[in-house]
Amino acid sequence: MVEYNFDRDDLLRADAGRDDSRRDERFDRRDYEEERRAYERDLERERQDDQRRMDEAARAALEAELMRMSAEDLRMIVNDPQTRVTSGGRISSRRPSGRDVIRSSGQFTMQGFALPAKKPRKKNKKHCKNLSQCFREANRKLRKANGQLRKGKTQADVARMAHRLMKKC
Repeated sequence: MVEYNFDRDDLLRADAGRDDSRRDERFDRRDYEEERRAYERDLERERQDDQRRMDEAARAALEAELMRMSAEDLRMIVNDPQTRVTSGGRISSRRPSGRDVIRSSGQFTMQGFALPAKKPRKKNKKHCKNLSQCFREANRKLRKANGQLRKGKTQADVARMAHRLMKKC
């Protein structure tokens, strides 16, 4: 049999009052969460409506611009491989990067942070250049003249040798 140093009935009575107050706090928190989600849904709807209006305005502006263009100008735009016409009617001279695609997808809009802009580092550029030279050297040593790996060697061996050569640089 288990002995207790306190009266269990007193403990249960004291907890009973606290549980009710905690339950009220939980309900308040749920209400707050529901209101917050509803507010975010409304904001998202407004953003989509604004985007739709802007797309319609951009499409109308593009159509007006295309009507003013000559057939030769249109042919140049359509046949230029560097020019892209997006679904929203915008004309772009470059393909979007992976980060641009992620940013425009809306996947991270409600996360509370922005994706950092990519900054190339001098140190990284130098390291990559040296590593590629070491990979060339390791491949030259571990491959035959026809490009096959030597017997018993794998790509992992090539990578190990390249990193060993990097330590010597």
